[in-house]
Amino acid sequence: MIKIILYWYNFFKELFYVYKYRKASLSIKTELEAEGLRVDQLGRIYTVINLPDEVSSQAELMQQSFVLQQLSPITQTLMKYGMADSSFPELRKIENSNSYLIILYPEIDYIELSVFLVNLALTAVVGIVIYYAIKWVPFAWLLATAQAYLPK
Repeated sequence: MIKIILYWYNFFKELFYVYKYRKASLSIKTELEAEGLRVDQLGRIYTVINLPDEVSSQAELMQQSFVLQQLSPITQTLMKYGMADSSFPELRKIENSNSYLIILYPEIDYIELSVFLVNLALTAVVGIVIYYAIKWVPFAWLLATAQAYLPK
């Protein structure tokens, strides 16, 4: 029961945080575009980093290391606006090329469709149980019985 309540608390807190991140990233969209970044309507910041030939022949871990090094100027821009510590990179290798797609967005744990639907269903079940408990339990009788056992 407490997990359901905590889920909704964390969900709305995270939803507010994602909204603030979106608003901040859209407000600095022109400066980010000057750095070669794009911002979509969800507030995600993304770019493509091309690998040089000497790096593309290396192992994938070395390629990702190179890509993360290339994020330094982007991080400086985000740091200027206080968004660097809330932007987490997702690296995706672009098929049949020597490039990586970098997507920066805040970390989200509770805003996920499957988790949302499960918790919505659990909340509905708990609500229905509470409703019928209040409707069918004879509280007047319970109160009278409890008062009969109290010392006078």
